[in-house]
Amino acid sequence: MSSLTERLQQGEILLLDGGVSTEIRRRGVALDKNVWSGLATKTNPDEVLSVHEDYIRAGAQIITANTYSTARHVLESINLAHESKMLNLKSVQLAQQARDNAAREPVLIAGSMSSMPPLTSHREVAIDGQVESSYQELAESLLNAGVDLIIAEMMRDVENAEIVIRAAVATGLPVMIGFSAMMADNGVDVRSLRWKNTDDTTVAHDFGEMIDSLKPLGGLAAGIMHTRVEDTAPALAVLREHWSGPLLAYAETGKLVLPDWRYEEVSSPQQYATEIDSWIRDYGVQIVGGCCGTGPEHIKALRHLLDQRGQ
Repeated sequence: MSSLTERLQQGEILLLDGGVSTEIRRRGVALDKNVWSGLATKTNPDEVLSVHEDYIRAGAQIITANTYSTARHVLESINLAHESKMLNLKSVQLAQQARDNAAREPVLIAGSMSSMPPLTSHREVAIDGQVESSYQELAESLLNAGVDLIIAEMMRDVENAEIVIRAAVATGLPVMIGFSAMMADNGVDVRSLRWKNTDDTTVAHDFGEMIDSLKPLGGLAAGIMHTRVEDTAPALAVLREHWSGPLLAYAETGKLVLPDWRYEEVSSPQQYATEIDSWIRDYGVQIVGGCCGTGPEHIKALRHLLDQRGQ
């Protein structure tokens, strides 16, 4: 099989999985108020395994290990920092097992590194304490566990994103950078995503300026993820102006209902596939999938879309 870089250079469109954490929740697994889905690898491994398997059977060519919220600085909030390496290894092993069980064609495994602090933190992103060493440890754990690539997810703050991307790139693995964005109050400008109503003093960045600050760090591909469907196209337009490499897109869909972390009013698989088709056509996106709210049926619809496009 050609390398990921070669496949993208040849113009191939690759299919990611959908939301992992929200799909775990949809199957009845409770999410922790601080660590979100991070403990599911330990408490409900069979459900995590089945989520990965179902995404592979739906047609995903890249699946994401359940490591979005298993960095040491997040687990420290529930006194489980000492289990960080074990959880990351087990999360990758579950994804590998799912590939062995369900894949009929080559499937790549991505390790997730995110901007997430403990969810009850007043911070939007993790920048306090020993986060630099925490991210370095996470990146090395993913490398040692055997992931094929790393996705830096929800990059929405220059200071945090720089730490995450540097740690990921230092592994030598292919790195995809997933930016999260929103429309400014004027309905025209694109800003980095902010979602907590807290006393955090950090502010949303001009999206183009943020990309320019971070792109010298490297990365194989960059795109828009965990962003509302309606905000994704404007964000892609800005990204295309500032990033010359391959693009990715996987939006969130639906209305978040707290404290249960359920998503309601989710776009139908066909509606979502229609949006993805427009992003491929209008912006040349080469890596597509789903984020929070999407599930295997959305990925199955995207597989059908790509098959129709001859991909």
